[in-house]
Amino acid sequence: MRTWLVLAALGCLAGCASLLPTSKAEVKMPWQNYVEAKATFDRIIIQHTTIDELNAMAINADVTPNITSLNHTDLLRRLANVPLLDPGMLDDGLRACLIKQQKCTGLEIEQTHTERQRIGSFWLDVLGFRQETSVTEWRFNAVIVLDENVVIFNVWSGQPNIHTLEKERNPLGPLQGVETALIRKLY
Repeated sequence: MRTWLVLAALGCLAGCASLLPTSKAEVKMPWQNYVEAKATFDRIIIQHTTIDELNAMAINADVTPNITSLNHTDLLRRLANVPLLDPGMLDDGLRACLIKQQKCTGLEIEQTHTERQRIGSFWLDVLGFRQETSVTEWRFNAVIVLDENVVIFNVWSGQPNIHTLEKERNPLGPLQGVETALIRKLY
């Protein structure tokens, strides 16, 4: 009798996609989404915002994950290392800062948030016949240049909404790959 009750309960759960696994890959960061990251960046005022004000906004390489401190050589590689670039094309403040070398520093922000959710049939997924995963993600990147601890240049880029659907189909379900394992054992 107990066996029948367990089987009946499992049968009721057959359509429950909520039993499929989900995962979230995120670094603890001050921004919950792309809009918050961009709004923080928009509060930076050229020739006015200081390193202390950046720290108060959680833009701090010592505390916030995925923020890199850049020296003047790193800045040259990222911002001025285009073979055909005329140095006159650089922003005046940036060009003057790079000439100062050690007094010219920067921060590079690379924030990413990814969520994975399995969708589809619970039984086809669990038995390994078909697995579908919906992946949603956002990315925010920025470079901030400081001349003696005052922001003199910044630039940003990002992807506010990335969506991918991953599909894996195994016609033999749990037996898929068994033949490969057997062949490996034989040789």
